[in-house]
Amino acid sequence: MDCKELVDRYFLAWNETSLPDMLRLLHPQASYYDAFWGETCSGGDLAKYLGANLELELRWYKQDDDIVVTPNGMAVRYVVFSNDDTDGLKPLFNGAEIFTLSDDIIMTVSDFYCDPSTADLIAVAALAEGQHGRANAVQRGLGAKSTNRIEQRLATLARGFTVFLDPSLTVTKLADAVDCTVMHLFHVLEERKQTTFLDFVNECRARYASTLLVESPGGAVRFDDIAKRSGFESVEDFRSAFQTTFGVGPDEYMEKFASSSIH
Repeated sequence: MDCKELVDRYFLAWNETSLPDMLRLLHPQASYYDAFWGETCSGGDLAKYLGANLELELRWYKQDDDIVVTPNGMAVRYVVFSNDDTDGLKPLFNGAEIFTLSDDIIMTVSDFYCDPSTADLIAVAALAEGQHGRANAVQRGLGAKSTNRIEQRLATLARGFTVFLDPSLTVTKLADAVDCTVMHLFHVLEERKQTTFLDFVNECRARYASTLLVESPGGAVRFDDIAKRSGFESVEDFRSAFQTTFGVGPDEYMEKFASSSIH
């Protein structure tokens, strides 16, 4: 196939979030460079990196008319739209994708978040070749862009509390709610948030329990009821998580922040 057809198939595979189709177009030792995050990934980790991005992708990409044939491949200008903009009427941003090609296969892909003219594409293509070797290598197939998205979704879920109130919540269920793999969820919790799955869940439940304590009307407050409503299996688990999260027990917390009396 010619260079243009190869690149067209790459964009089609990306828009269809088809990792197998993308990998068929890439050399086994191909590398990918993300200019915005300054990250590069290659070889066996590339499939993990692309897969992580495709899992979270909420946009589609359209090639523009600006295409430059370079000595080693092609430089393509693209326009990005949100998935719900099926008619492509409201562009989100422009970018440039630079491909190094050899024997009908893609050797390198460089993604630049910019709005280049046709002439600028030539300069961006020249820049791309030097950036692959100098970028930060992505570890475990999960880069900063995907990590940030997972963190943002975790934060949104934590603010809403609902998913954490399920006493049967498992790491698989939480990963499904975040829309990521279990491996990537563990990576974000352990590497970025410096916590474990259980500790994170208990903290979210304790914070929800604190709102129940403060908002409780005057009169008796049953800690067993608060624990159950917050997703804890026992009052002991509730007290332990509360103490860890706030540095004080629920009794002292009530005395300080609520007017209700404990019986």
